[in-house]
Amino acid sequence: MITHTVFDSIGAVLVGREPERAAIAALLDAARAGSGGSLVVRGVAGVGKSTLLADALVTASDLRVLRTSGVESESPLAFAALQRLLWPLRTYIDNLPAPQAAALRAAMGEAENEGDRFLAFLGTLSLLADAAEQAPLLVIVDDAHWLDDASAAALLFAARRMQAERVALLFAARDGDARRFDARDLPTVTLGGVSGADADTLLSAHAGTGIDPAVRDQLVTGTGGNPLALVELAGVLTTDQLTGRAPLPAPLPLTDGVERAFLDRYRRLDEPEQRLLLVAAADDTARLTVVRDAAKRLDAADTALDAVERSGLLRVDGATGAIRSAPGFSPVVKRIFSLL
Repeated sequence: MITHTVFDSIGAVLVGREPERAAIAALLDAARAGSGGSLVVRGVAGVGKSTLLADALVTASDLRVLRTSGVESESPLAFAALQRLLWPLRTYIDNLPAPQAAALRAAMGEAENEGDRFLAFLGTLSLLADAAEQAPLLVIVDDAHWLDDASAAALLFAARRMQAERVALLFAARDGDARRFDARDLPTVTLGGVSGADADTLLSAHAGTGIDPAVRDQLVTGTGGNPLALVELAGVLTTDQLTGRAPLPAPLPLTDGVERAFLDRYRRLDEPEQRLLLVAAADDTARLTVVRDAAKRLDAADTALDAVERSGLLRVDGATGAIRSAPGFSPVVKRIFSLL
């Protein structure tokens, strides 16, 4: 069996995503046939969401593509992301009903008044539908968790109403972040870690050598199969370590890229959640009861534990009551605090 691979702008390789690629292909085919729809791709940082979007672009050469993304610094700015998305279609605004056109011009910053948001949402839907009359349309929204509220509302409004329009909306949103993209009613696929032959392909592509199966399994266990972590490890481990002729370092090296990803997640937690994570980092028992009792003394309640689990930095083993580092490296929490 030949595995399809795609490299994105940072060199990640797409493997083991056939069900997700099939879901995207079905979305695009439906748009080509005149049935609009949407799909949300979710997953933690480094799991390959942007790589999957890049793969969608490869298969959508016959569609007109509009792109935007959420930007953290712009999240307080109403319609910032929508303005970037719709700017190539601005000449179509004149063809909209006058109330929608006026509201959308205001949202796009072409009128002084704020405009009616509901009419701006309707105008967004109408503008995308009109553009799709000329060619099927693919709308790609990356980092949707950082969309400003007005843009998110406008795009979700349109996504929920696509029916006979030749429009496909494809969102990518990070899990485990303090800010969420609330699209629970839309079709969703969630990316997990890779393992087995898929991990082999990923590691070999970046290491330039074959990987010993036992080494591969150790790396998958240590990283939760996170593709970004595996790619970066393939670049820093020696050929002897990857082929099993030399032991792996203990703990596994936490590369700059992965450090930044986990540190970014930590900084998005509220103060009680950060305190709980500090308690977990200082604890040597890995027992939930110990960590929970100590955290309560620091005013970090169980709600803080829930939030930390959602962040992906820790997980609780329901069967044993043990606290473990979540997908990522086993010493990740202690290393995070060494960076602060």
